[in-house]
Amino acid sequence: MTVDPPIRLLHLVHSYPPAFGGVEVSTRDLCEGLVARGGFEVDVLTTDVSSVAGFRDARSPRLPGAGTEERNGVRVHRYPVDTRWATLLRPMQRIAYGLGLPRNDKLRTLYDGPISPMMRKAVVTHPADVICAASFPLHHMQYAFARGPCGPPVVLVAAVHTNDPRGFARNSIIDLVNRSFATVAHTRHEHDWLVERGADRRRVVVIGHGLDPDVIHPTPGALRRRLGIGARDFVIAFLGQHAPHKGIGTIVRAFPKALALRSDSWLVIGGARTSFTAELERTVAALGPAGDRVRILPDLTEPEKADVLGDCDVFVSPSQRESFGITTLEAWAFGKPVIVGDAPSQHEVVDGGRTGLIVPFGDVEALLCALARTMDDTIRSRLGDAGRRCLVEQHGRRTVEDQYAALFQTAVGRSGDHATASM
Repeated sequence: MTVDPPIRLLHLVHSYPPAFGGVEVSTRDLCEGLVARGGFEVDVLTTDVSSVAGFRDARSPRLPGAGTEERNGVRVHRYPVDTRWATLLRPMQRIAYGLGLPRNDKLRTLYDGPISPMMRKAVVTHPADVICAASFPLHHMQYAFARGPCGPPVVLVAAVHTNDPRGFARNSIIDLVNRSFATVAHTRHEHDWLVERGADRRRVVVIGHGLDPDVIHPTPGALRRRLGIGARDFVIAFLGQHAPHKGIGTIVRAFPKALALRSDSWLVIGGARTSFTAELERTVAALGPAGDRVRILPDLTEPEKADVLGDCDVFVSPSQRESFGITTLEAWAFGKPVIVGDAPSQHEVVDGGRTGLIVPFGDVEALLCALARTMDDTIRSRLGDAGRRCLVEQHGRRTVEDQYAALFQTAVGRSGDHATASM
């Protein structure tokens, strides 16, 4: 596809690779895909933090090379965040939410951050034909509207965790949806959740996540050799930010019982280091001998992440809250069986019992039963094959890029007439 002149897309996101996370990775893949296909010039405005903890804690690690860089054709501009308000906002937003005070949602959004005046200023001054921002409930989503009603059309990427009322039951989210040209929901469930709470259904479109299964290239056996794990040993893997709601604690508590079922089991936990990592390390240390077969691998590179997925036997992410679950697609790319949490969105992505197994959040025994099933070679192969077919047939990256490209083109074509995406 060629567009002359190319559409200038300005994409706002709270953090961007090498920062690790589902929104970060999906934003990178989309932006790089749009540049590669032609017809788009893409600038990303983001922060210099490696995790959302950095929005409130000045001691949290920052990414090197703040400023502007080009990554695979995408110009990435990183800006510092202001953490000085966090100490004051922490008790204010907690009390306001507990008492149900008016505008408590705005206080929560300010506290969640990021607060980055330089990023907001860049939105106003940077050339753009269309602005996209991901994702709720973070504060930078408001920056997309900084140019006012005469500015470029705005497309929002919601990524709502619908079973997290404190995080996402906010009137301010619905207000922004209704100011946007379009807001992308990743599942029909997320779409319905927004509409039920007052979002204009004409402005909410459903676009899932996509992945090209042939672009991730692990080195076979690299992870096992690196960690001293036998070629035939049973490897349980998790990838994702270290956070309590991801269900990592449940995996750790279930592991000694899994080890009793299969003595060659190992547990590999990869993902972005957060304030929860220290607690996770203490929990593993308290396992005793079983803890010697647990490996925590924070802040993995993309090749290292691929090696984890390539060498594991089962991928486990029993999360409480997800808007989609991109790691599910990544595991399917390698034909790996997945065990996921019972968040509403996961029920829409994973066909329980056919393309993966679904377990209640925090249920150690249910997770153990699911792990026991995947210890059977036949079941493991059947689930993994079905998952890969689902990825290829329903979640192709090119299809998703086509949908976003068409949406951005429509937005630019209708710029200024206050139209909605479905009109």
